Formats: sequence, structure tokens, C-alpha cells
Amino acid sequence: PEYIELVRRGLYGPALKLITEKNPLPFLTGTICAHRCQNKCTRNFYDESIHIRDAKLVAAAHGYDALMASIRPTEKLPGKKAAIIGGGPTGIAAAYFLARGGVQTTIFEREEKLGGVPRYVIPAFRISDEALDKDVALMERLGVEVKCGAPAPSVAELKKMGYTHILLATGAWQAGELGIPGNVRGVIAWMKEMKQQVKPCLEGHVVVVGAGNTAMDAARVAKRMGAHATILYRRTKKFMPADEHELQLAIDEGVEFIELAAPVKQAKGMLLCDKMVLGEPDTSGRRSPVKSGEQFSIPCDLVLSAVGEQVDSDLMAANGIEMERKGPAFETNVEGVYCAGDAHRGPATVVEGIADAARFAEAVVGAPYEYEIPAQAFITESDAIAKHGILKMSGKCEGERCLQCSTVCENCVDSCPNRANVAVVMPDESHQIIHVDKMCNECGNCTQFCPYASEPCHDKFTLFQTAEDMAESKNPGVLFLDADHVRVRMAEERDYDLSTSDNDLPVDIEALIFTIRDKYSYLFA
Repeated sequence: PEYIELVRRGLYGPALKLITEKNPLPFLTGTICAHRCQNKCTRNFYDESIHIRDAKLVAAAHGYDALMASIRPTEKLPGKKAAIIGGGPTGIAAAYFLARGGVQTTIFEREEKLGGVPRYVIPAFRISDEALDKDVALMERLGVEVKCGAPAPSVAELKKMGYTHILLATGAWQAGELGIPGNVRGVIAWMKEMKQQVKPCLEGHVVVVGAGNTAMDAARVAKRMGAHATILYRRTKKFMPADEHELQLAIDEGVEFIELAAPVKQAKGMLLCDKMVLGEPDTSGRRSPVKSGEQFSIPCDLVLSAVGEQVDSDLMAANGIEMERKGPAFETNVEGVYCAGDAHRGPATVVEGIADAARFAEAVVGAPYEYEIPAQAFITESDAIAKHGILKMSGKCEGERCLQCSTVCENCVDSCPNRANVAVVMPDESHQIIHVDKMCNECGNCTQFCPYASEPCHDKFTLFQTAEDMAESKNPGVLFLDADHVRVRMAEERDYDLSTSDNDLPVDIEALIFTIRDKYSYLFA
């Protein structure tokens, strides 16, 4: 919310600086991030979410020169030297955070340029090399050493070179195996090959097996390169793991979809498939595909396997790393060696890789990174409240549409059909939410509408009507015994005398209780 407000004010340089305090890849994430944050945006309850990703890209485009001019290398910490194997998003982010924290850092990348899967696999129509170059330049500005175009030295060799911390940030470059005969290729290697083409070079029928974002990209590339493109999936569109907007882009470009089908073999320009039906839900919550006993064939000259990309296990094994043995702070079983991003999680999103990189860098530096948010990034509570209920459709300034939940969020109040959540106005005019136990039937509305990982009906400070009600609940809260005596449950449950000045109640809790008693007594009378 803070950088969106800065963008609204046209303060693009400060907005981009604030973004890069936690996210050193603003062009990459401003262009292809899955923007799962938008699924939790409160604006969804009114019309549609704030276009957070787009606001980030606006800041990146207009604030880049000012940010680059302000970056200076940090004084190096003694006794710490980091090597990063892998120059994809996780590696770039880790190098940025480490160098900013004063750690001498080198990236080793086997390809000719940094960028990993976004540069060498993701199609240019989704993100350009120029955008990636700008993100890389932010990192290089901090003094990171970059060595590209050759395999990285082994862990043992790096330790001999004086590196105290070695991070494996290798991406998931290996395609999952379909295990069927015929003309079958892994989608990653094929996409890398296609990215080197500048004009249509395909014909015939290409079938992509899988339904994640990579499968959508591959089908769109095949279509643009001249082939008839089909996505084959053993469940239905409803259960496809691809982001909804990626699925829609593939549909809009004319990609054909065949649902409830699994490949058996490819031969003589045809693909034999099992017809599937949906059975009971599995551990992922999706209904399991089951063979129906029927088969059918479709035209197919090439099958692309886009199922379950994997990390290079041979690299790990060659360095004595056991992937299933991971300790705190991304430690492996080898002392001084860590893994993050895909190498830690399996196929992961860019933002997950950045999050790993930030936590790893903090562990290496030995202290949390602190930064200031500009005063212009904040708005008043009254201005935030005034935005509620006013429809502003997308296409307008996103900052004007932002409801500033970080300033005031009262979704649990607005969504409760029983008015069990109440906004209490404190003496300093700030708002606090209290939960009124007697009004709640635990319908779950407040939990569904909360943009945070919270259950307001259980987490909010609760006002109890009777001692029996309080005993039946585990919520923190208060029971008024009489005008001056209360029973309060926090870490422990105790009775307090409000008429004394030394009652040991925390100042903020005492102020809330006095406010309820003096201004909102109707809630428990």
C-alpha cells in the first residue's frame, strides 16, 4: 500500500526505492509475477483487485534512473565471502541482499548472461531481455562479481577459494518424464531452443501435456511458431494449476484444450490417449483422474512434457548434498552450503525465490535489514475510511482505488451478519476491533473476508457476557464483573481492579477496556 500511494503521488523514485528494500527484481515481478497478493486484495469485495503488479512496473519504469543514481556499494564485512551458484531470480536476489548487507559476493552462472529461466525459457512476448538487464544492473551496482559462461567450481573448490557461505540457487531446468514412447521432448529444453528463433519455424501438431503456467507458455509459443497447439490434461480446466489469466491468454490465442485425457504413445503423426474420468479428491483437494477403459487418438507430431519440472539432482549429488536433509536457514547437510528457491522448494515462483533469498541473506549478515518508509507514503485513517464504498473501476489510478488496508482494515466488521465485530474508536481516534462473544454464531464470514491469515472471531480481543461464556472460549478478552472489576484473559486469566492505578494491566489493554466501559457499555449491559 505504501508504494502504491507514492506512485499515486507521482513520487516514482521513492516508490521504487521502497519496493527494492524487499524486492530487488521490480521489472521481472512487475511484468510476470503471478501476483497472488491481488487475490487477497480487499478491493475484490467491491469490484476487482488493485493492479498491484502494474503499479510496481510503473514505479520501475519511471523511477529507475533516480534509483540507479542513488545506489552505492556497501562497506564490506570482514570474514564473510559468499558464492552463489545459479544466476536466476533467486541467485540475483540473494546477491543483491548480501552485497547490500556488506558481504563480498560472487555469482557463478553457466549461461552467457544472468536471468535463468525468465531469460532463456519464458517467451520474449512475456518479458524482454531489456527488462531483465535493468534488474541485473541494480544488483551489479552494489559491487557483485559476476562470472558467466562456464560451470561453477565445485563446493570443495569454492571453499579453497575462501568462500565462507555457498548458496545453491539452481533452477528447475529438468522436465518431468512422461514415460511414453514416441517423439517426446522436455518442455524446458524445447522452449530454450524456440527462444533462439526469430520467425515461425514449426508445422504440424504440437501437444503439450500438463496445465501449469509453463504449459500455457509452451502452447502459445508453438501456436506463434506456426504449429497447431493443443494442451492435454488429465483433469478438467477447473483443476488446472495454471494461473487463471495465463489460461485465458492461451484460450484467447486459439490454443486447443483436450480435457480428461492422458497420453499413452505417440507414433505416425498420432497420439493415443486414455480417456479419463474424475474420481474422489486426492490429498491436493483435486479430484483424482481415473482411467475409463476407453481410448482415442488425436493428430500429433511432437509431444512436449510440461509436468513436474525438477532440480538438477546430479549437481547436488556431485557435491555430496542430500536434498531431503535441510536444516534451518536453508542449510544443507554440507557445512557452509545452503540452497534456496527451486533448489530448496522444488519448482517455485519468483517471489518465493526472492523471499528465500532475503531470509538467507539476513542469516549470513547476522542482523535484520532495516529501512524507513517515507512520510508521503502514509494517509490518514479518515482518508482511508472515506474510500470505502466508493466504486472506482480498473483503468483509473490504482492509488485512488487502493483502500489502504494497512491503515484501516475493518472487513471483519463490514462482513459480519450478526454485528459481532465492532470498531471501537479510541481516545486518540484510532480504531480497534473487539469481538462480541454473545453475538457470534461462528459463521466464518469474518475469516473468509480477512485479507490476513487471521480468524477475527477467535483472534480479536473478545467481550464476554458471562463467566460461563468466557470459560467455554479460548479467546483473549474481558468480562466485566462490575463497574470497577474485570476478568481478563491474555497469556493467563486474572481478575483486575480498575479503580487502582497499579493493576498491572498493559497500557493499551487498559485503555481499550476503559473505552468499552465508558463509551460502549451497551455491548455488555
